[in-house]
Amino acid sequence: MNAEERLAELMAGDQRRQARRRSALREKGMTQQNVWVPAELRDLIDKSIADGRFSNRSEAISWALQKAFKEANAA
Repeated sequence: MNAEERLAELMAGDQRRQARRRSALREKGMTQQNVWVPAELRDLIDKSIADGRFSNRSEAISWALQKAFKEANAA
């Protein structure tokens, strides 16, 4: 197997894993949203991940949105 074939094989495997992950999240009732955030906010999110507070950006952003909307509804 040459390098191009190996790369194609790896990319296909990655695409299959991503499809399985998206399917599992949809089954849990999740939806995908794309957001743009300032670099400074991204850096704060990444620091929280590095500190172990969250495992990834999605988890951090979901937590922040839940907190913001729960507080807004409680007021």
